[in-house]
Amino acid sequence: MNTTRHTDPNPQATPGEQILLAQLHQVQRALEHAYAERQQQEAETAACAQRVQTLEAELNQAQAHLNAVLASRSWRITAPLRRLLTRGK
Repeated sequence: MNTTRHTDPNPQATPGEQILLAQLHQVQRALEHAYAERQQQEAETAACAQRVQTLEAELNQAQAHLNAVLASRSWRITAPLRRLLTRGK
């Protein structure tokens, strides 16, 4: 048997109880709103974390490609030519 009071408006409740019930409803609505906002923020955080992970992978790939270019034989062979071109500017 459940002995807790139901939070629906009770015409038999005293004015003080009615005030408390109204406050309880207000707090419940605020809590539900805060919970919904938190769920939305958690979803946005997860999406941002996924985006960061994707961007980090792209950055790592670009850095590896740049390192491969800089270490290539053709980059080393053309170094004197690039120096001449930059001096002429």
